[in-house]
Amino acid sequence: MSNKKKQSLAKIAEQCRIDKKNGFFKSYRDAYRSVVDSIFKNEVSASQLENAYYNSKRLKSGESKKIISIPIIITQEMRLRLKGLKYSTEEIRHLTPKRANEIIQNQLINKDPSLNHGLNQ
Repeated sequence: MSNKKKQSLAKIAEQCRIDKKNGFFKSYRDAYRSVVDSIFKNEVSASQLENAYYNSKRLKSGESKKIISIPIIITQEMRLRLKGLKYSTEEIRHLTPKRANEIIQNQLINKDPSLNHGLNQ
């Protein structure tokens, strides 16, 4: 196995970018493709090298990937949490998944619970 294959993809991508800046390639993509063709024999794509480079830069700068997840339905677990926040089955039925998620994330207790909230529904 060649020395380059032992390096991380991010380091290899960074070297490609240096080679491009030094005039060996017209574009970063050309530099990535050259490494893919000559060293990795298409086991790794140019896009993977590019992603590895940007991911390493993101990690070095302390920037983390913020993932925002909004469910497309109100799950059973969400229903139980909403009930714990004093929302009735009828109120939950009229919530959008996005709104239900906001209520749970912000722990918004229902200020005006329905009269039959405590009943076995």
